[in-house]
Amino acid sequence: MLKNFWYAVEFSAAVTGSPTPVKLMGENYVLYRGEDGQVVAMRDRCIHRGASLAGGWVEGNCIRCPYHGWRYEADGTCVHIPADQAGTPIPKRARIDSFPIEERYGLVWLFVGDLPAEQRPPIPALPEYGDPAWRMITGEYTWNAHYTRVVESGLDSSHAPFVHSVFFNLRDDAEVPPYEVQMEDWSATARTISKPPKRAGLLKLIVKRDRPFSSATLTAHMPNINRIHLDFNFRGYQYIYFASNIPVDENTTLTKWIGLRNFLPQAWADWNSRKNTNDTYLEDKAVIESQVPRVVPLTGEILLASDSLQLAYRKLIRQCVERGWAVGSDYGIPSVSVSTNGNGKAPIEVSVG
Repeated sequence: MLKNFWYAVEFSAAVTGSPTPVKLMGENYVLYRGEDGQVVAMRDRCIHRGASLAGGWVEGNCIRCPYHGWRYEADGTCVHIPADQAGTPIPKRARIDSFPIEERYGLVWLFVGDLPAEQRPPIPALPEYGDPAWRMITGEYTWNAHYTRVVESGLDSSHAPFVHSVFFNLRDDAEVPPYEVQMEDWSATARTISKPPKRAGLLKLIVKRDRPFSSATLTAHMPNINRIHLDFNFRGYQYIYFASNIPVDENTTLTKWIGLRNFLPQAWADWNSRKNTNDTYLEDKAVIESQVPRVVPLTGEILLASDSLQLAYRKLIRQCVERGWAVGSDYGIPSVSVSTNGNGKAPIEVSVG
């Protein structure tokens, strides 16, 4: 788990004038929206006797502790202790850690780390959000898995014929053509070409049977964002899956996702998009939750040419760990070397050590 990134921890619509608890990297936080409309984030622990502020209430732009009524300003400073007599000075240590917040793409982004604003990695772009040409749905689900395994699943095109039989039922045609990975400071992207997936659900009605190929542009935005951009290669129809895979703790990931499509813009078609996403999650869940060790990068795994995007993601993780940004368990990441069979293609074996 990595600090010094913006984490999309909740949908904006879910944060109101009542305290909302969230958990990130094993730490508890509380969100609320003050009367000025701004979202506030604090550590969910009263400095007095350790009670959870999530059980309290909001007054103006402040939050009250439910145990003894201590009132905290949006910056975490305590401004009222009901048990004290009027005029009693409030201890300078009576304050709670507060954290930077951004609202973007209908999500609340929380920054936990020690970097000044100008040095923080940016929030990933989602330019299609709010564009009337794209119909949006949202959802969430939970994994009993480390977030790195969840992210890597969203970068993996070679598992589709074996895990997602609804759309990919040709196990004898699982070859992944060579692809290039584009790496930036905080992301890795690849475009993969494949034979068209099986038409299922409403796709039977709107996409023709015979198409030469379809494509998927897969991106990992550090440390926990998947963007999957599907192009059906028919009338420009596309679907985008943008997911914040929240590291709740070492063993739990909560995914908040946005789905965008530029076809069938009517509300009645939302159920199909949501069903397809949830069905895919359930298929992936069974496999991802079985993986050991639970966290990547790892020793003892062999990565091939088809895993080049996952290798790039692991390289980015390693760079962050080397910066001293790791939180929780030690990743234990030594150097990584790569060897090929001489033609630049498969197999590629990754040696860790």
